[in-house]
Amino acid sequence: MAKSMQDDRIKKRLEREIEGLYGNEALTSDLDDSSARQFLNWAEDRIRKIVENTAELDDQSAEEAMYPKLKAVRRMARYINGAARGQADQDDLIEKILTQAREIYGSAFQEPDSQQLALLQSVSKSEPSVFLHTLRHIFEGDTDGTEEI
Repeated sequence: MAKSMQDDRIKKRLEREIEGLYGNEALTSDLDDSSARQFLNWAEDRIRKIVENTAELDDQSAEEAMYPKLKAVRRMARYINGAARGQADQDDLIEKILTQAREIYGSAFQEPDSQQLALLQSVSKSEPSVFLHTLRHIFEGDTDGTEEI
């Protein structure tokens, strides 16, 4: 397939998925503006990587490959919203989020160690932005060039 056709398909897939992310207000309905923006930035980055990994696939195969990972991004949003509402079982919350992270990150996912799990438990009850920053730091390492945790 010609590179330009492949680029066009990726661009269309990406636009569709990003529009779906921003068009689904339920994903961030219980987050303050800063936390919602932080989550959406993370989710957009993940969606971009998921879509880019389908560059060599036809549309049907790409949909099948992307679906579980995109669904995991949406589920993680629901769990984080539940935590922001105070309606999440804190013990269950971390395991649910880790289950989704395993799907989203695939083989690149590294299980958090006991210190990281304890940190997640302690910040899960704090401001959503702190929880989101901690999750991203644990899942992706130092994402902004500073070591805050």
